[in-house]
Amino acid sequence: MGDSDPFECRLNFLNLLEKLNASQQSIHKVALYAIRHKKVAEDLYRCLVDALEQASINTRLNIVYVLDAIFANSQKARFTGYQDLARRDLTRIIEAVVPNDPKGIVNVGNTRKILNNWRRRGYFDPSELDLAEKPLLEREASNSVQTATRGDGGVFSKEDMLRRMEEDRERHKRFKEDLWIRSSDEYGDAEFQQIWENTDALDPETDYEVMMLQNMLRLPHYAWHMMLSQRPEVPSPANGTATATPNATTQQSPPS
Repeated sequence: MGDSDPFECRLNFLNLLEKLNASQQSIHKVALYAIRHKKVAEDLYRCLVDALEQASINTRLNIVYVLDAIFANSQKARFTGYQDLARRDLTRIIEAVVPNDPKGIVNVGNTRKILNNWRRRGYFDPSELDLAEKPLLEREASNSVQTATRGDGGVFSKEDMLRRMEEDRERHKRFKEDLWIRSSDEYGDAEFQQIWENTDALDPETDYEVMMLQNMLRLPHYAWHMMLSQRPEVPSPANGTATATPNATTQQSPPS
């Protein structure tokens, strides 16, 4: 049997998936095999999805990174077979990577990065990704409170957490490289949009004070304290008298 035989390709692909880890070398090795044997894309894709649903929580994330690498290499090869197959399974894939249990919450952040990357690169329609993201948001909402009150001690061992930290560092390398590698056909503000989507929302209670402090350090001779003193007053809930907003109590002259 030749290496292009569907049965042999499946066996070889499953063997690669069994040896998969978070390193870029391992992920790209599996992805390149899938591209090299794209004639049996449907068979290999089914192997990947089946392995995804049966793997450990960390390996499931590695498999999604393999899928991301397959899409990237498919785009270079002008092949859409894997994307067409995954399109109807997007929600199933996300639900497998972020299961509805205490362990699932640890994959939320990385899975969101993957979805944002797929959105930025135009692998799928935005509406399809919005639908696929719903289970992710539901998992985050339902599990975050449980995780915060219980902590990870009862879910992951110390060894699990150390291994996870090391694997996350490996995965981060791919997205760090992605910031420097831009597609030639992406829209003009795609890089800004990617950074914007991964930036935390503004917190008026603390962020304005931090920004003002940075301003004072950068231009210490500017009258920043005048800006603070001009902040509007708000009625006190106790007696209705006007009082300064909390941030206004930090008025001080800039350092000389």
